Parts: sequence; structure tokens; C-alpha cells
Amino acid sequence: MKYILLNEEKILLKNNFLYLKNKYFCNIKIPKLIILYYKNKNLTIKSKYFDKKIENSFFKIINNLLIGIKNFWQIEIFVSGIGYKIYLENNKIFLNLGFSKPKFFQIPTFIKIDLKKEKIILKSVFKDKLGSFSFKILKSKKFDPYKKKGLYLEKKFLLKI
Repeated sequence: MKYILLNEEKILLKNNFLYLKNKYFCNIKIPKLIILYYKNKNLTIKSKYFDKKIENSFFKIINNLLIGIKNFWQIEIFVSGIGYKIYLENNKIFLNLGFSKPKFFQIPTFIKIDLKKEKIILKSVFKDKLGSFSFKILKSKKFDPYKKKGLYLEKKFLLKI
């Protein structure tokens, strides 16, 4: 059994969905193995079969959502290389990375993108979905530490092997 104290957040439990709102808004589907109670600004997470793994993982997901609705989760992807271009069009991000055709990705509705000259800034309420989308973008062109070309995260260390 896990407890979460909710101070400023507004919460609604309806039809196996949990709706959270503070500065931003999000919703999440409650699994069938989880029971949620809300009373006196206290959210209780309980498993039907007393399985702690499910309780802990759902607890972590809700904690990440509570942080995300206060201020967005943010990932910065840096682009380095001559002739590499990034642009947005019709809810798609196009990456011109030196291949014959530009690669493009459909932007999910829950992710906001800001483009700077050599930077892609991804923002979202959902930490896990943001990480998986940023990994898709990073996979399109691996960073080469010798030529110093490609896509990379600022905080990630790259080893020359």
C-alpha cells in the first residue's frame, strides 16, 4: 500500500482513468490490478493481489506525472554537423542529416517541440513517453566522437573506443 499526499493538484477518478491537473493536465488509465482511493488530499495505491511490483511501478509513474504537471519534463538534443537541418511541418519533425532523403517523425500530441539553431527541445508531462520519443530521434543519426557529427544529449558522456 502506497500513499501520495496531493497539495495543490486537482484529481478526478472516473471510468478507470485518473485525471490530474495543476499547471498542466494529464490523464492515465488505471490497470485492472490496481485499486485507487482518494480521501482528504491523500491518494492510496493498493494492489488487488498484494503484488508490490505493480504498486511500486504505478507509484513511480504517478510521482513522475505529478512532477510533470507542475513543470514539464525536458530533454535537449543537440545537432552537430555541417549541412544538418531540422524543421517542423504539419505536426512532423523533419531531420535532414546528410542522407538522400530527410527522415521524419510524427510528433505525438503530448509532446511539445521547440527548435533552436542547433538544439531540439522536447517537453512533455509524461517522462517515459518523452524518453522513448527522444530515443527514436537519437537513433536516426548516432554521434561520431571523432568527426563530432550527429545527434547527442548534452549530459551523456561519449567514449572514444
